Formats: sequence, C-alpha cells, structure tokens
Amino acid sequence: TVFLSMFSHPAVLFLWIQSSSGWMHPKCQIYDSSEDLEHFPTWTCSHIPHHAERYTAACHDVTAIEEDLLGLPPNINTLCIFMTHGENRSMSLGFFSQFQDLEYLYIDGCFTQILPSGNSHLPSGNSHLPNLQHMYLSNWGMDSDCCECHIGPHTFRDLVKLSHLTLWSYRLSAMSPDVFHGIPLLQSLIISEPYLEDLSEIACRIMNIKSLVRLSVDATNIQSLNISNCSILNTNESMTPVFNNLARVDFSFGEIPHIEEGSLAWLQNLTMLAGAFSQEVLLDLPLSGIKQIQDFRCSGINVIDIERICNVVFLLSIKKIYVNNFNTSSLSMSSVELCTGLEYMYLSGLGSVHPSPHLKLNFISSLKNLNQLKIDGLEDNRLDICSFQKQPITWLTNLTLGLKNQMLFAKQFICLVKLQYLDIKLNLISNIEDFINANTFDGLHSLTWLDLRNNPLIHNIEAMSFTHLMSLRQVFLGQVHNPLTEPVIKLNLTLIFGGILSQLTHLYISSAMRPMQLTIGSNITSKQNLSLQLKGQTVSFQDCDRPFFQSVTHLHADAEEFLCGSEFMGKYFTSVETFDYRSKLSAKRVDLSSINQLIHLRKLTLRQVDLLTQRSVLEMYHCRIYSLEGSLTKDLKSLKRVYLLIENIYNVFYSFTEPLSSLKHLTFNNLQMFCSCDNAWLITWAKGCRQVEVIMLGPYAKTGMYALEDLICLSDNGIDTPNFVKYTEANCTTEVGFVLFVATGLGVLFFMLVVLVHNLAGPYLLPLYHITLGWLLEAMRSNTRGRYHYDVFVSYSGKDERWVVEELLPNLEQRGPPFLRLCLHSRDFQLGKDIVENITDSLYRSRHTLCLVSRHYLRSNWCSLEMKLATYRLQVEQRDILLLVFLEKIPPRRLSAHHRLARLLKTRTYLDWPQDPNQHQAFWDRLWAKLKPQTEHEIRG
Repeated sequence: TVFLSMFSHPAVLFLWIQSSSGWMHPKCQIYDSSEDLEHFPTWTCSHIPHHAERYTAACHDVTAIEEDLLGLPPNINTLCIFMTHGENRSMSLGFFSQFQDLEYLYIDGCFTQILPSGNSHLPSGNSHLPNLQHMYLSNWGMDSDCCECHIGPHTFRDLVKLSHLTLWSYRLSAMSPDVFHGIPLLQSLIISEPYLEDLSEIACRIMNIKSLVRLSVDATNIQSLNISNCSILNTNESMTPVFNNLARVDFSFGEIPHIEEGSLAWLQNLTMLAGAFSQEVLLDLPLSGIKQIQDFRCSGINVIDIERICNVVFLLSIKKIYVNNFNTSSLSMSSVELCTGLEYMYLSGLGSVHPSPHLKLNFISSLKNLNQLKIDGLEDNRLDICSFQKQPITWLTNLTLGLKNQMLFAKQFICLVKLQYLDIKLNLISNIEDFINANTFDGLHSLTWLDLRNNPLIHNIEAMSFTHLMSLRQVFLGQVHNPLTEPVIKLNLTLIFGGILSQLTHLYISSAMRPMQLTIGSNITSKQNLSLQLKGQTVSFQDCDRPFFQSVTHLHADAEEFLCGSEFMGKYFTSVETFDYRSKLSAKRVDLSSINQLIHLRKLTLRQVDLLTQRSVLEMYHCRIYSLEGSLTKDLKSLKRVYLLIENIYNVFYSFTEPLSSLKHLTFNNLQMFCSCDNAWLITWAKGCRQVEVIMLGPYAKTGMYALEDLICLSDNGIDTPNFVKYTEANCTTEVGFVLFVATGLGVLFFMLVVLVHNLAGPYLLPLYHITLGWLLEAMRSNTRGRYHYDVFVSYSGKDERWVVEELLPNLEQRGPPFLRLCLHSRDFQLGKDIVENITDSLYRSRHTLCLVSRHYLRSNWCSLEMKLATYRLQVEQRDILLLVFLEKIPPRRLSAHHRLARLLKTRTYLDWPQDPNQHQAFWDRLWAKLKPQTEHEIRG
C-alpha cells in the first residue's frame, strides 16, 4: 500500500508508513497503536485487543527469549513472541518482570519447562508481573504435535492480575495437578488440543478455582465421557460441583461413542457442546447430568433423524443447533415438534444421504421461536418455502441458503414478511426472474440485507428486480455475468433498484474479471452516506455527472481501469472521505491527478498503481503543509512542472527537488518562508540550476512576478520580515561562529560519549588496559617467566576459604621443590587499593588462574568478574593458563544460567574434588603437576 504524494488538497491525508515508533530491534517490531498494526499481516498479534497509546511488540524468529529480546522498551503493553524450530529449552517468567506495564503476553513455541518468576535473578520486589491479565501459550507454529512442557504447581502464583489463560497444544498431563491453583483472579481458562483421553484430568485441575467464570475445552482426543475421578492425578479430593461462578462452558470433542450416566453432573449447564455423536449416544446425553445446553453442534457419525435431535433439544432446553449429516427425509412438521424452543438452526450436508427430489421447508411454521435459519449443501433443484404456507411467518428474520443448481422463482419468499437478512451467496443460482407482479423477492418488505455474491451462474438481473424491497440497505451482487456473446457487462442501477437506490447504505457489485459498464440512469439523489464497492477487469460509467455520486462517502474500486469515458472516475465522487483503489502495474496509463479535487478525502489508499507513469504536473492550490521535503517527491522522477500555492508559512528543504530529475518549471505563488538556514539553498540553487526555471508570483508585485532578491521571510520572533537574501548572507555562511558551533557540538558529543562509556564500562576500563598491556608484552617477549610474581591466582568465594586454608595451601605451597606461591585475595591484595585494580594486577602477575567453583562461587558477583577477566586473558594470550576445580557437584540446569562457565566446560577439561579421601592424593598430584613452573628442559621440549 502506498500513498500518492503528488495529489494534495486542503484535506489532511493520513499516511501509513512502516515504523517502530523510533525503536530498532533485530527481532521485534514495535507499534504504538492499533491503527499501525492494521497494516501488517494478521499473524502479528491481531488476535489480541489493542488500544490507542498502547505499545505492542511482535517478535519473530526467536530462538532464546532472554537473549533475543534484550533491548525492548520497558513500557510494552502487549508482547507477541513467535519461536523458531530448534532446541527446546526452559523459560523463566522472571525475564518478563522488566515489563511492568505488560498486560498481554502471547508466546508461540514449546519449552521443556516454564519456571516461575521467583527463579529470576532480578531484585526482590521486581520478580512478578503486576499488570499481566492475558497470557497465551501456543504450540501452533511448531513441528511437534504436542508440547511436552513441565509446569510446576507454583509457576503462575506471582501473576496477581492474570484473568485469562490460554493453552494451545500443550500436553496437560505434563503439568502439575495444581498448576492452576494460586492464581487469585483467574476468570477465563481456554485449553485447546491438550491430548487427553479423560476429561477428569481437566476437571480435577480446576475444581478449586473459585474465581473461574469461563471454561473452554477443545479436546478431539477425548472419546468417552466418564464420571470424573481425581485419583488419576494422585489426589484425594472428591469430585463435587464447586463451579458456582461458571457462566460459560464450551466443550468441543471429536467422536464420542460412549457417555456414562452422571459424567457431566459437576457442570450442570453448558454454553456450547460440539462433537460427533451416533443416534444411540444422543439418547445418553440427557443422562449425563447436564440440565441445559445453549448451543449444541452435532456431527453425526452415521445418519441421524431430526426427531432424535429434537428430543435432545427438548430435554436440554437447547436454543441453537448445528447439525451435519442427518436424514433429510425425516424433516417434517411433525418431526420438529419438540424443537419449538429453538432460536437458531443450522442444517449442513443435506442430500448426501437419502436425497429428496423436492424438499419442503414448511417445517419452519412449527418453530415459532426460530429467528435464524441456515441451510447448506442442499442439492434439491427447487427450494420450496412458502408454497404450502397459508399464514405469514413473522418470526424468521435471518435466512442463509447454500444451494446447488437452483433457480429463484416468483414469490419464493413471500411468506417471510419479517425477514431482514437474506444470504444466498456461494450458490449456483442461474437466474433472477421478473414476472411483473410476481417478483422473486416479493413480500420481503422488512429485508435490510441481501447477499448474492459468488453465484457464477447469474446471467440476468432483470429490470425492477429489487424495487419492492423498501427496507433494503445493504446489497451484494457478485460475479454477475452477461451472456458470453456480449463483451461488456452492462447494468442500469435505476432499472434494477428503482427508488430504493436512494436508501442504500452499502452497494457491492462484482463482475469477476470481466469488463463492466454501469449506468445510474436517473438524477436520483441518495439520502444516505453510501459505501460503494466495485470490482471488475475494468469498471466504467456512462453518466458520470449524476448527483448520485455525491452521496458516496466510502469508495473501494478493484479494477485495472476506473473510468468515465477515457478519464479517471475518481474526481466525480466529490463527497468521498475514504478511497481505496487497486489497479495493476501493467494497466494503461491514466492520469490520476484529478484526485486533488476531492476536498473531503481523509484517507487515500492506492494498491499496485504505477506512479512513474502519472502526469508530469504537480499543482497544489490553497494547501497547508509545514515543510516540502524529499519524502513527498521521491517517486516522481518524471515530474516536469510544479505549481505551489501554500496558505501557511513553511520550509523548503533541499531534498524536495533532489529526486525531480525531469523538473523544468517550479512556480511559487505567494511564497512564505521562515528565516532559516535550512531554506538558504533555494537562492543559490535557483540562480545556478539552468535546467529549472524558478518563477515567483505574489499579490504585492506590480507585474505579478518578483525577483528572488525581493523575497522576505518571517523571523523567529514572529514579527520581523527581513529580506531573505540578506538574512542568508549574514547568518548562513561558514564563518567563525559556525566553526565555533561545530566545535562546540563535537565537544559536547565527545563529552557525552566519554560519560556514556564510563557509565556503561567504567569498571572494565582498567581490565581492558591490562588485557592490552598483556597482549603487547606477550608479543614483544617470547620468554615470559621472569615477569610473574605468583604461580597461581586463586579465584574463590569467601565462604569456601576454610577449604582453601586447610586443603589447598598445605598441598600446594608447602609441597616442593619447587614450591608454589599462591595469590589469595584475603592475604595478598594491597590495602586501600581499588578492588578491580587489585584483581587485575594479581591476575596478570600470576602464571595461572585457578577457579574453585561451588554454589557459593556461582552466586558471587566478584567471582563472576574474576572469571570474566581470566577468560579475557585466555583469549588474548592463547595459552593454557586457566584451570577449573569443582568443589561440589552442580546440576547442569543450574550451570546453564552461567553462559561463560558453560562454554568453558565444553572446551576445557576440569577437576572434581573427590568425596572419597583415598583419592585426595591423586587429585593433588595432578593439580600440582599442572601448576608447577616448567624447567628449562621442559620449555625447550
């Protein structure tokens, strides 16, 4: 979608440009409103509600959440994460605690486990999400059928405001039995494809959630409905009805061959139940303990009689039914007697078994509460609704028909006197007849909506076909065909609609991909603000100047050419506010510049329009704009003449004319500029550019034209209007003041850079110096033995000092010759010296670094810094100078959080302190041999 910058007018054109509100991120896009999000693919979070002034981040191709999402702004309200295929790993909710405003969290991916926010290393009091209300965990985009993710009993307990939780394709059996407990405000729980065979695994997990209002379960693997048994989860709680607050329960199952008596008694009422049931199982449904089902959707395993369905409808007070694959011959007035309480009926798959040559729909007269009826898949060649109906049907207001090989005949719907919505799209209707006083739609005086889209066999819409539909407001005519002998489809709208044309609020006409010519045919004026949608190979109008076009406020045209004669049709819709035009880049050249006459236009959307072929003249009359810049002209390379009459004071930047390689004439009428050096280029450019003729027009010039030397500008105080040429000579030349300005600016920039580097890396500047110094010494001296003051620098936690004193020192320093000299922070650091400097000096004055890793070591920030500096030295010197000793066994899961140590373990061998005292001597022999100074012979070898 692009906007047409060459068409300007007094109205404001809203421009949509892909942006991230100033944020740049390699994985994420950030939007600051729902309007921005409308112009991106639907998978970017569109299923989550958005509000103005709310920030949404959509992150794609994420492999590691904690690494890939670094740098996101903390004021995100909605966060959508789409993981890539690859190695599964654990995820901690604590990472998201940095987003204190987060309300919606959607993650499409699979993890081995999800950890509670308490596992985060964030400061105390920041380890939860105080505003998170909606959380979606989905495995929809992954290869695996189901996500085996372990979620413990307290994972969600810190989510104090979580009210809506959705789990999609996550195996529920991998989660703790009380995984949902401890969420104080949980109101809505949606579980889709949990890969369970027993409903008890859901019922027992939610039985103590007092706040639950909505429960939705979509589990196609569940095949039998049995009495809930919480022993399968190793719980001793009895299954009693505790769901007093549940207002909506939706169940969607696959094929259900068995229903145990009382199996659903813990629910009482269902909002929706969907599944595949046989006739025998349908008889067991009322015995399940359910008292009422509002919406019942039944896909028959075998053919089902409608009488069986109505028996269930009566016993369970069902209001809506969706039925597929039932015996059409069983449909009669007597068979639906027990369905009298129905308000909505959807019958699908008719005719697949026991097709009826002539289906009578007079059963509708028995269903006096039925207001919506939808029939799909009817193969009968004659839909008979009103032939046998003596009394008008006043209750049916909505009718949708999916027909095959049908013909709509006279008085087809005459008994449906209150029908408001008639949808017969996606059919194979061949003709809409007119028999003078017996019209096809006769009697539908209350009809407001008529949908005839996607009926490819409609070859004839005869005159006055819709004139009796006095309440009609919205009409959809799709895939209209003339006989193929006629090259153009011609429609006279007045002949078809008559006087009701003035009452329409929405009109859609499509000729598929054939040329279409429309005629209004009268001077009728619409009383409504009309939304007009047109689609065809080309769409043209015969009488373009009719007043009817002035009533169109929303216009959508999908055609290669949209014409009045040979001109673009757009200019005749003088009241249009939104205009969406889709063409083809290969379409013939048509001048679209007449759009600038649409003074009420607020939104213009052009799709697949070749702007390079447009007219080479840009004229802007009485417009308001604050600056002329390159973004307005970047696509207008063929533009030859520009005429500008701007009402307000503005700036003209050099980038405005830079793309205009074909420009010949530039005319300013009453040019009003600010006194700014940004505009100074215009004087020099106008005098030096021989290709372009610059003309100045103004009301105060005697001849209508004036020279550049007479141009005035508005100063910063808003009062003075000095000569623009003299102003630029005095203020916009490169003088001492400008040089001082540049120097001052660079100085401030350098100062800011120094402050930024100091704040971000201050503690590491000295280590960086020592790393560089060590690298230089290593390069200049091949024999480095003489510069070491210590043999070993020992990096350890203060809580492990007892082991160092009792075990390490006696076995290394007191063993020899040669005798080793160890550097310990508690003994050898210089008093009064900076800690970082002490660490760095001692580390580089030691031949080796020995890291004593324990749980205390992993929790120490100083130990982490010492290991970081040691690895830096290791990378610079490329020698075997770093040794690791594990004082205790540490689980791999705990080590995975320490990335630097985990990488070292993959590339270097290490020692474990043996728990068996008999192995201690072998341990010290290996360690002492590694740390002892090399002899001259060993060095040469």
